Amino acid sequence: MKKYPDVAEPYKRKEAHRKNEAKRPISEKMVIASRLREVQEKLAPIRAANKAKRSQRKVNIPVRPNQD
Repeated sequence: MKKYPDVAEPYKRKEAHRKNEAKRPISEKMVIASRLREVQEKLAPIRAANKAKRSQRKVNIPVRPNQD
C-alpha cells in the first residue's frame, strides 16, 4: 500500500503566510494592489488579442444522430 506524505506541513506554512500577509499595513497592501492593476493594464492588449484569436477558430462539435 502506498503511503502518502503528510499534508499538514504545507497547510501550516500557508496559514503562517496568510497571517503574515494580513499583518501588513494597509499602505503596503495598497501598493501591491496598484502594482497588480498596472500588470493587468499591460496585459490587457495581449489578452484581448488572444481572445480575438480564439474567437476566430472554428469549432466543430460532432453530434450523433438520435439513436432511438
